[in-house]
Amino acid sequence: MRYSATGIELFCGCGGLSTGFLDAGVKVAAGFDIDRRAIEAYNYNHAHRGSRGFVINLSCANGRELLTIAGVSKIDFLIAGPPCQPFSIVGKRLGSADQRADMIYHFVRLVRELDPNVVLFENVPNLSRIDGGQIFDQLVSELHRQGYNVCSKILTAADFGVPQVRRRLFALGAKERALAFPKATHGEGDLPWERLRPYVTAREALEDLPPAGDFGECSIHNHERTEHTPEMLSRLAKLEPGRREAGSFHDRLHPNRPSFTLRAGTGNFSPLRPIHYNYNRVVTVRESARLQGFCDEFIWPDWIPRLQQYRQVGNAVPPPLAAAIARALASQLGWRRNARSLRGNPRNRPPAITMTDEERRESRRCRIRGASLGASGRRSQELL
Repeated sequence: MRYSATGIELFCGCGGLSTGFLDAGVKVAAGFDIDRRAIEAYNYNHAHRGSRGFVINLSCANGRELLTIAGVSKIDFLIAGPPCQPFSIVGKRLGSADQRADMIYHFVRLVRELDPNVVLFENVPNLSRIDGGQIFDQLVSELHRQGYNVCSKILTAADFGVPQVRRRLFALGAKERALAFPKATHGEGDLPWERLRPYVTAREALEDLPPAGDFGECSIHNHERTEHTPEMLSRLAKLEPGRREAGSFHDRLHPNRPSFTLRAGTGNFSPLRPIHYNYNRVVTVRESARLQGFCDEFIWPDWIPRLQQYRQVGNAVPPPLAAAIARALASQLGWRRNARSLRGNPRNRPPAITMTDEERRESRRCRIRGASLGASGRRSQELL
């Protein structure tokens, strides 16, 4: 007998996992995160779909409190992607020495208190290796002790129609029985027993967008271009598709391949963003969102600073990958899916544009920052 499942997302950010589950027709009642700006974006894009975001410190919250806030008495599944910076290969790789690593243990505690039938955990692949794999092994062992059958796998977003080569580690636990991850739908060539669609390329994801500009210039949300110095423009003009710029370490997208992995950055750090395959500039937030698999109806209102917008995109789980996992879970567990009922009406949202183009440009001029030139220590060549 099929039934409608309900879950919540922890450490939700702007809600990539929630977006994918809702797109697949599986209800997510609420998302929780300590980042106020991320929750603003979560609510702007999910409240009209019946899912609300809440600012909360999950290291202090308990399961009963989360259920009360979410307005449910019990959940069928729990999805979460605790902070990955302690384990990322592009960060300081402090592992358990980074206090943010404690969030994994709070995740395990909240699993125990919430007692869902299914648990989905997401993080960077390096989590399975850092500290000799001890942190990830302890996570899996604790879930086993709580009665979950656990399997883990590194999934590549490009294998599920996302125009980005993004690898992420997932752990999937279920109390009823062992569950399987979804099979890839995209790839190079066909296996004898299955036909795969070609990878989605950067050109396919971006080519229908107009030239970047403020909303009044292009009528596309989050599509403002970055202004580079003349020196940087000259160097980018010589950069071939698919290659890395030697001085700044920027990678240029190749039009006929999926994108490089998008990064988020932390604090005041602005990560190195890919260079557009056709324009001598870094990709816009909208282009980044498309490379991450977000549809154009997912909008960051203009009161959220652009650095935060980039960061939220880079931190998110690609929605098409999340949707593939949700569909696989529904198929194995007998969950009823109804994407239409969870679509909502985005026109019911308040306006995302609250400033004039000039006011927005002035706001950016007050926040000049950018990606450094790496070890050279030279001044920024990217002006936001």
